[in-house]
Amino acid sequence: MTSKVFHPIGAICFLIMTMQIGQVAAAEGGYSNYVPGTYGDFGMSLAPAETWTLRNDTYYYGADIDKSFRSGNLQLDTDLNFLMNFTTVLYKTDMEFFGGQYASGIFIPLVHLEIDTDISLAEMQHSESDSASGLGDIALIPLALYWQESNFHWSLLQLIVAPTGDYDIDNPINASLNYWSFDTNFALTYLNPETGKDLSFNIGYIYNTENDETEYQTGQELHLDFALNQFLSDSFAVGLQGFYLKQVTGDSGDGAYLGDFKAEAAGIGPALMWSRSIGKQNITFIAKWLHEFHAENRVEGDHFFISFAMDW
Repeated sequence: MTSKVFHPIGAICFLIMTMQIGQVAAAEGGYSNYVPGTYGDFGMSLAPAETWTLRNDTYYYGADIDKSFRSGNLQLDTDLNFLMNFTTVLYKTDMEFFGGQYASGIFIPLVHLEIDTDISLAEMQHSESDSASGLGDIALIPLALYWQESNFHWSLLQLIVAPTGDYDIDNPINASLNYWSFDTNFALTYLNPETGKDLSFNIGYIYNTENDETEYQTGQELHLDFALNQFLSDSFAVGLQGFYLKQVTGDSGDGAYLGDFKAEAAGIGPALMWSRSIGKQNITFIAKWLHEFHAENRVEGDHFFISFAMDW
């Protein structure tokens, strides 16, 4: 059975940047450093099995916004396509804190983002297409603690997302969100080796700083990720996984033209896990799809992951 090695992170970068039509602009608020599906999938809060853990995820997100602001005065129609590669490395030490096994790590995203936008204001129309590629926003994992008691596992994880990607205020889309995020997470897993049942959830709280270029601060976010899995053998499992996001404070700053603009989203979908030995190395392969069935003040689409992980 495999444990979680990939943690969420902000890395991604979607930003609908201030597209001027007269005195009206479409500002931030469509996305954030919370990425559904990156907080674990099978054995969500299990400690890494070995000293080093490597996970690589190929991630695709296709989404759109079809929104009217201010009683129809501003119409926004946007299509987004994200293709990204995430590499997560965790190092488990021999140290313990408060009885928990200590680990730390880093999350490195490479991104390719595309955006097509049509904005209509009264009889005026504006269309724009753009893309961005390169390094996204790196997430540091300075603290990861893991505990176990019988079939119960729980963990505490701190993530710090740094604005390391390229950013230009004049671009419709960028490889960076251009602000810091501090994401504190608690996860709990019930894993019964005899029945193969794996029930997990992760709850996290994100504090976002202000984007200095736009003077826009995305509000604080509460997110819940869950997994209901069944191991059919030691090397194969299926699951139903999902998420819920609720922005608990409104967007703020001089650039928040649309007011609080609180976001909310939810999604669910299937997942598969298969592991096999290649030489002396055991490798785990994971595939999952999360379909967003609800989104408010946030892009809405489908998240797809193809991943592999190994320990040594």
